[in-house]
Amino acid sequence: MSRKLLGFSMSKYSNEFKLIIVNEWLVGQNGLKKLAKKYNIPTFRSIVEWRDEYLMTGSIGSKSHKSYSPEFKITVLNYLETHSQSEASRYFAVFPSTTIANWLRTYRKFGYNGLKPKPKGRQPTMGRKRIHPLTPEQQELADLKQENYQLKMKVAILEKLKALVDQRTEKNKRQ
Repeated sequence: MSRKLLGFSMSKYSNEFKLIIVNEWLVGQNGLKKLAKKYNIPTFRSIVEWRDEYLMTGSIGSKSHKSYSPEFKITVLNYLETHSQSEASRYFAVFPSTTIANWLRTYRKFGYNGLKPKPKGRQPTMGRKRIHPLTPEQQELADLKQENYQLKMKVAILEKLKALVDQRTEKNKRQ
């Protein structure tokens, strides 16, 4: 069979192709190593992971991406201290097992905060001013401008109040 008919490329196998191989293993036609050789898969360990995922979840390659909490990720990473990545993948039903490797790499680089979910989608660039920290001189100028504005408002209020008082006084004198 050609690679196109089987539905996979050199670097990534389709879920349908993985299911074909797992089903072939399930009916007992071939062992894992023979299947790897038959379909030119570099290592039978890939088939082991596909098999485990199928046996644990009943499918291969979930259509929806699961979101895991940072606490769950830490629990999985702690499990790695005494178990292999593939064992952790099976135990916690996290497939593919490379997901766990990604968590570990992220945790080593960014710590706990790196395990928190990231906002989805592209950041908006228009209609939003970028906030840059002010230098001490700029902050002092901004504070003085704010104070000046507040004082002008107070003066305007006092002038309006004085005008009202004068108006009432004038009205009372006429009566």
